[in-house]
Amino acid sequence: MTTFEKGNTTMAKKAAKKKAPATKKSAARKSAKKAAPAAAKPVRVTAIAGKTVTASALLQSVADHLGVKKSEAKAMTEGYLDVVKAYVLKGAKVKIGDVGMIMIRHRKARMGRNPQTGEPVKIKASKKLAFRQSAVMKAAVAR
Repeated sequence: MTTFEKGNTTMAKKAAKKKAPATKKSAARKSAKKAAPAAAKPVRVTAIAGKTVTASALLQSVADHLGVKKSEAKAMTEGYLDVVKAYVLKGAKVKIGDVGMIMIRHRKARMGRNPQTGEPVKIKASKKLAFRQSAVMKAAVAR
């Protein structure tokens, strides 16, 4: 074996010794990442079915659920809604978790009829705000 080959093998052994502890640490980190996240605490709802929930009551529920002040919950919620509005107004479809998707639908111009006289009427093209529920929400409502 030449001195060059000996140098390469010793360098390789040194590199292997240095890398071995690093892989053990990274394996420990990976296993820590794979650990199950803390269970989400259930949302407490005090609304009565069929009644309208006010913005104030909704903010109080968010604050209670997150464990923050109502003013902080208001700032977070309003910030979130501002961002959603901005994206929707730019024409993007915004998916909101397991609730659904908000988007703008473009309706083409078409011919309609005046129901009283029966004469044809031109209906202009328009844009409408649309919401499409997710499959998860649809299944939850159907239960």
